[in-house]
Amino acid sequence: MTRRLFFLVLALSLTIGLVASPTAAVTESDLDRVQENIAEIRGRISYVAAERSRTAKRLIALEEDIAEKQSAIDAATSEMGAIRVAIELGSEDLAGVQAELATQLENLAATRKSRSEAQDQAQRNVLDAYMGGGPVRPAVAFDAADVTRVSVGVAYLGFLAESNVAAANRYAALLSEEEAIEAVIREREAAVVAELTGLEELNAQFSASEMRAREQQAELEATSREVEETLAALEREIDEFEGELAALAREETSIRSAIEAAAAASNPTTSSGGFVRPVPGAVSSGFGMRVHPITGQNRMHNGLDMNGATGDPIRAAKSGTVILAGVKGGYGNTVMIDHGGGMVTLYAHQSRFAVSQGQQVAAGAVIGYVGSTGVSTGPHLHFEVRINGQPTDPAKYL
Repeated sequence: MTRRLFFLVLALSLTIGLVASPTAAVTESDLDRVQENIAEIRGRISYVAAERSRTAKRLIALEEDIAEKQSAIDAATSEMGAIRVAIELGSEDLAGVQAELATQLENLAATRKSRSEAQDQAQRNVLDAYMGGGPVRPAVAFDAADVTRVSVGVAYLGFLAESNVAAANRYAALLSEEEAIEAVIREREAAVVAELTGLEELNAQFSASEMRAREQQAELEATSREVEETLAALEREIDEFEGELAALAREETSIRSAIEAAAAASNPTTSSGGFVRPVPGAVSSGFGMRVHPITGQNRMHNGLDMNGATGDPIRAAKSGTVILAGVKGGYGNTVMIDHGGGMVTLYAHQSRFAVSQGQQVAAGAVIGYVGSTGVSTGPHLHFEVRINGQPTDPAKYL
């Protein structure tokens, strides 16, 4: 049965009860049922409110996780920006090295030409000396496998003119210079390429981290949306409960009015004074507005809280008829006695009963025992006096 259907049936049953049973005792029973349902709805509101609180905390935690992922994304993006700048600078450096290499290669081309000319000159000088002959034939050998090098026999060097020796030396120096310059440039080029490769790998790592963070953030945002929907549903449920609570409050007011009308029709007079004290303990909380010890809210306290230990006897304040001996919502185990003239007394939070509904009791008779049932912080007696259904201060009767 849905809640709306439940309360529709409840309202119908209460209406039928009021029409069919106009007596005060029956109307009090209807009032009890409404108050029990009010207590139940309040309990449900408390439960849903606690669930709402837990859901709100989870939503806050998700939002913090989302912000943390955004920070990770921002950090990765910043790192990648710095790496891209470094890559651009490195690329410019590489372009400069490659341009320098191109220039040096052009220079090397000129060096090779000078080297070739030096080689040719050395060969011509050697050949000329060789063809001229002499008492000692020179040992001259050309390495056919490597035309860039010429081997001149030591025994023949003495026949070379000084200009021929200079040409050979110039050839050797140019060859060495060419090799050294090209080796330096190639080494610089390899270093820049290696650095750029490392930067590209680092950029790929940060890019992967950023992608993972974005995926995780998207998952968190999807979960956050689901939690927000749950929170909104809980808010709607609380609104429905509060609407139902208001309807029950109106029904309670209607029943109280019926009680007053029935009491006025039977006997408009009320009792005053001459009560037997239900328990000997002192009053710990009086009649009137107070901060509720459990909910912490400022609410009306409809009776007196009187000190007592579990199992202490509770006595009827005045003779009358027991109209309730049972559980009554937050009151727990409760006895209500109709004393006539519109006066009813209530004894709540009992550990057990000593009377039953419909029983006649005398003033001072034991009707139950002190306990802590229902909504209670410890063993005590909650004692009320109602006149025509309205709570009144019991202190003036004790």
